[in-house]
Amino acid sequence: MSGSTERLGRGLSFLSGVFLGGILGAAAMFFVASPSGKKILQNIGQETISLKGKGSEFLKLAKNKSVSLKRSVPRDGKDGMGENSQMIPIPRDYV
Repeated sequence: MSGSTERLGRGLSFLSGVFLGGILGAAAMFFVASPSGKKILQNIGQETISLKGKGSEFLKLAKNKSVSLKRSVPRDGKDGMGENSQMIPIPRDYV
């Protein structure tokens, strides 16, 4: 009986050591690898400025495209096609 009790004790010691070592290793990596709060706030600020610049550029581009599109469409609502012209050709015997 003493042999199986000794093996059980060794197994529990090993598992508890693995568990405790895993927790200590994870805590050490958390404190070493994670950036400080100030660094995170700086990164967020820089990304916000970058996105704001990209957004303003996109807005200018959209305004320019809408102005050019508005200028290309005639004011009277016609698209330059005559009254007799059709978008889809229809055979004359159907008319």
